[in-house]
Amino acid sequence: MINSRVFTEEDGRMEKVLELHQIIYGLFAAQIEFGTYGYKDPLPKMEDVSHWFSVSLDTVKTAYHQLKVEGYITLTKKAGAAVAIQFQRTELERNIETFFSLRKDAVMDLCQSFGPLFSRAQWYGLKSAGPEQLNELERLCSQPKILRPYVMVQHIRLIYGSLNNDLLLRLIWQAFLFYQAPFLSLPADLVAFEDSDDPLLDMISLCRQKDWKGLWETVASCQEQITSAINWFYADRITMEPPGEPVSFHWSAYQSTSQCCYSLAIDLLKGIRLGYFAQDGYLPSPAKIAKYERVSTITVRRTLTLLNQLGATRSVNGVGTYVLSMEDSTKDCDFSQPVIRKRLLDFVQSLQILAMTCGSCAKSVGINHSAVELWKERLAYIKDNFRYESVVYASLEIISLFAPNQTIRKIYDQLLRVLLWGYPLRSMHGSREKINEFYFPYVNVLLDSLERCDWDRLAAELEDLLFYELDFAAFRLNELDIREATSLVIVRHGA
Repeated sequence: MINSRVFTEEDGRMEKVLELHQIIYGLFAAQIEFGTYGYKDPLPKMEDVSHWFSVSLDTVKTAYHQLKVEGYITLTKKAGAAVAIQFQRTELERNIETFFSLRKDAVMDLCQSFGPLFSRAQWYGLKSAGPEQLNELERLCSQPKILRPYVMVQHIRLIYGSLNNDLLLRLIWQAFLFYQAPFLSLPADLVAFEDSDDPLLDMISLCRQKDWKGLWETVASCQEQITSAINWFYADRITMEPPGEPVSFHWSAYQSTSQCCYSLAIDLLKGIRLGYFAQDGYLPSPAKIAKYERVSTITVRRTLTLLNQLGATRSVNGVGTYVLSMEDSTKDCDFSQPVIRKRLLDFVQSLQILAMTCGSCAKSVGINHSAVELWKERLAYIKDNFRYESVVYASLEIISLFAPNQTIRKIYDQLLRVLLWGYPLRSMHGSREKINEFYFPYVNVLLDSLERCDWDRLAAELEDLLFYELDFAAFRLNELDIREATSLVIVRHGA
């Protein structure tokens, strides 16, 4: 069997799956391995694929060249691309069983997580899409020759892309590539979906009617149908025990895993937040940090430069690097630095994802008695110590620790790390008195909701708080001339 490497994470180079030519490569590789395209079958013309994916012809050529190098296809100027591998029926079935059996636990968990994580984002994305985007998607859905995975690629680009959140888009791509694209590449599934009514057309119609409640019901129903189909598929088709180590779903908030100074900076910021490094106290020496984190001193010094630019610390020659107070961090932050502006944009993108998902994810935690008790303890501690702004991070951290699905826990852990880049914005709410005055009612309502086990009220309050934080952060960043942040603000309608 030739493995579709774009769908695996063993080599750890997750940034590769985020490139458009890798998406195209992965879809065709899976379709060949699963029998959608048989031996000597022609692949679509590069010009058609370029149009379907709305990418350059060079991007498609790169994908096709990789398919040729990997032995999937032959490629000539005269005949175009044709499948070069001849699989017997038993081999195709083994390819399918091997691929999906290795991913069963991860796919089942991702299916259960998809609703809380992506349904509301899809809903907001459809509401934010303009007439041109809806018209383009409708045109694609109406063309019978375009296979379902290619329509889904366009759906991601046009609908989720309308939210202008690169962090969200990378997450959606990765989830799509991990289980939806392979599943929709199975010939039997393609036939079943082509013969069924297209829910995307219903969604487009509801958007034009501005029927947001009906749109939400259709989005939720569509996700339930996909989950049900995958459950049936595993029960009916996949009988093989995993032939090796199960493949897990992984997601990194960063496009490149080589940017270790960002990860180290987040670790140090988390240590500052937890009080490991007291404010106005010094960080350990670069040599000690390098030894403890197992990185080079050069990486540590680059990281400290980044934290100095962020306003979290200030390094003094011959003395050391000390942690700045909340008030000083805003004054010392160099908002003109491109790297700082990009990290602050990462922060507000993370905040948008958390705002769209925190309500449903918070409800899922309510069934865990230990989670509820720890949540109450943390809120009581915040209340006793008059640090009411910590209610946001403390509440979201409970979700990252106790959400019933591993996918949600992993993603929330990543998002919370990115959230720490908002360090210099903490004092922009005003004085300590104004900060406490604003957050105090939220602390009380969340505590009361936990005591009463009122999960709807808890979810609504937390969501309201996160959307306020999103609006506030976007407004402040716009004042600092980071104007991309304002495109993330969402006008809400009740679902």
